Amino acid sequence: MIRWLFNLDSIPEGDSLQLGWLSPWPLWLWILTLIGITLFSIWCYRSAGIARSWRFVLATTRALILLLVALLLNGPVLESPRRITTPDQVVVLLDQSGSMQVPDVGTDDGDYISRQNQMMDLLQNNRNLWSDIDEQRSIRWFGFHGYAFERIPSEEELFPVIDESPGDRTRVDSSISSAIAMSSNSPVSAVVIFTDGRSDQDMNPRDVAEIRSSGVPVIAVPLGSREAVGDLVIEQVTAPNQAFTGDSVPIQVAITRRGAANEGFDLVLQDRRTGEELDRVRVEPSDMSRVESTLLGIPDDGGSATWRVLIEPDTPDLVAENNQNDIDINLLDEPLRVLYIEGSPRWEYRYLKNLLIREDSIESSIMLLSADSNFAQEGDRPLSRLPVTREEFDDFDVIIIGDVPSSVMSPEQHRLLQDAVAESGSGLLWIGGETSTPSSWGSTDLVDTLPFNGPYNLPKIGSPIQISKTDEADRVGVLQISEIGSSEWPQVLGDEQIDWSKMQWAQWIQADQIKPTATVLAETIRVRDQGEPIPLVIGARYGLGRSIYVATDETWRWRHGRGELFGEQFWIQLIRHLGRTSLSATRGDAELIPSLRQVAVGQVVQLRMKVFNESLLMQLPKLISIAVVDSNDRTNSDVGMRRNGEIRDTWIGSWVPPRPGRFRLRVDVPGLQIETDVRVEDVSTEYRQPEADHAALENLVEATGGQILLPENLGELDDILPDRSVTEIDVQRAGLWDTPIVFLVLILLLAFEWTVRRVLRLA
Repeated sequence: MIRWLFNLDSIPEGDSLQLGWLSPWPLWLWILTLIGITLFSIWCYRSAGIARSWRFVLATTRALILLLVALLLNGPVLESPRRITTPDQVVVLLDQSGSMQVPDVGTDDGDYISRQNQMMDLLQNNRNLWSDIDEQRSIRWFGFHGYAFERIPSEEELFPVIDESPGDRTRVDSSISSAIAMSSNSPVSAVVIFTDGRSDQDMNPRDVAEIRSSGVPVIAVPLGSREAVGDLVIEQVTAPNQAFTGDSVPIQVAITRRGAANEGFDLVLQDRRTGEELDRVRVEPSDMSRVESTLLGIPDDGGSATWRVLIEPDTPDLVAENNQNDIDINLLDEPLRVLYIEGSPRWEYRYLKNLLIREDSIESSIMLLSADSNFAQEGDRPLSRLPVTREEFDDFDVIIIGDVPSSVMSPEQHRLLQDAVAESGSGLLWIGGETSTPSSWGSTDLVDTLPFNGPYNLPKIGSPIQISKTDEADRVGVLQISEIGSSEWPQVLGDEQIDWSKMQWAQWIQADQIKPTATVLAETIRVRDQGEPIPLVIGARYGLGRSIYVATDETWRWRHGRGELFGEQFWIQLIRHLGRTSLSATRGDAELIPSLRQVAVGQVVQLRMKVFNESLLMQLPKLISIAVVDSNDRTNSDVGMRRNGEIRDTWIGSWVPPRPGRFRLRVDVPGLQIETDVRVEDVSTEYRQPEADHAALENLVEATGGQILLPENLGELDDILPDRSVTEIDVQRAGLWDTPIVFLVLILLLAFEWTVRRVLRLA
């Protein structure tokens, strides 16, 4: 009944009520109105011929009626005020970039965990903190790396699940700015960011200005080790796919120093099966960001060599997983097939010929062209004539050309030998001579295989010289000449007082004659009146094969001091180095060769497959599919290779690796099953500098008015979060001017005055 009388349908039942006014008059107007109502009411009944008491009653009734009208003109309402509070929200950003996988956070038991695990432990170990914050405020979770993205926890979980692959870019400032913009629907107390601070770009002034203008403080929880811990990475390992048993196999290793990793380390070659150490190289502390070195291993068993390259750092390294690399080399027990062509029986010929015949790992064929028809050509497989077909040239892994005139072979034979080097991967070893090599070869097709340009009528140096290997020789693993029990270059070969170490004759090749793609493997130590060393052994790639030129024939003199030791090391290593280039091209039905075996994500890898089996060529289709298989033996994609229209035995294609890891490229078609490995590295800035960057975080919070909260002080977060909640008063009103109660009161007052006036017979 009361709610009907006062028209309270618009106000919820039970709410407190108070009187309010829509258009309240000022006090002075009310005073004037009351005075006017009083005077007017008295004036109306001042001369009425009735008793004073009735004049007072009627004047009062008239005044009440006028007062009620005045009150209605002020818009009386019944108000029910309600306090509505909009809670603020806490924006939490969780770093999900690749650098969060770096294990540089020490634990109580001496182990190291990743920054990602540190972050998750902080969240889990402070569940009560997050529950309290969630009760008072709303928490909005975001992940970020190159950009921010919202992560909504399930109903049963307090935290979101982090199960995505880590990002390869980090933008801390822009991610904060984006998260604030996406949370603008309600007030934001603060942004709490868990990150190592590592960003691949400097802070963007625009993003920093947007964060500052939003007025939202940034509370940064720095993750990872504050002290810079560098990382040594085996960036690339280059090794032959195949080698001969007993061969000294060079393993070229490139190591990258990331961040503050300038300490020294040992580079070790180890047999994975036995754990035996095969070689060790010491690398001293340095500021060089990239170090290249060569390890030498000698496999003594057939089948395959299963080796491992290891980094043993002097100090703890940031990521131990990238300190090793496994390599597998297929070993061949069959001998290296060598053809040695010489013009006359010079001293170098006599000792090199005997060396080739004596060496068990070499099957030699030796042609001495100056011998008469009754001379029995020597070697393990004597020849009666030089090769005249491509197949006959391809039958040799290495061909040695001594001081031989080019006329001993026809132009067609020159071309066939050139093709054998370029297309079949044969090795070509030139030994300079006083008569014909290289002077008579300058106008032949084989001149292209020489690692230097003309003029080819080379002068002699003219004074005794001594030889020394170069760094390039160490890199490719040749000319590793040493005394028994030592691994160092023999000092006697550079001792000016020892005559047998001096070569009395050598050709003078000018430095500007060397081709751009050629490398010097050995050079003179000192030459009279000559300041710069003169190249003596020069090597170069030529197609699939390799060519080496030796500009002296005087290594036989070393026999006077060390017997066969130095000469055998010199020649056998060069011959085996050349022979390794022919292995993949002359063994098996086909080969699959990537342009690079270690590449960066997104880098194009050119693929080439060459088929050597003629009958297989007829069976293979023009388009062949290559399966790309990851380390979990899952096929990630297929790459198409199309037959090269100009070269019918070759298929070409390309592949772009989408992510880091080890991949096998596998060809599996009827009659042909081959595969090769490619290692894909992520070389983005996210991984080039893996140390945490807490200084950048400090600069960011200083520029945006925030603060740093150390992980061990995370429990104080609730105390430092500002209260940005918004409280509003919502007033529900019910007007009284049209309510039944006002109507009844007004009618009653009017009726009372009219009735009294009628009773008192007033007009």
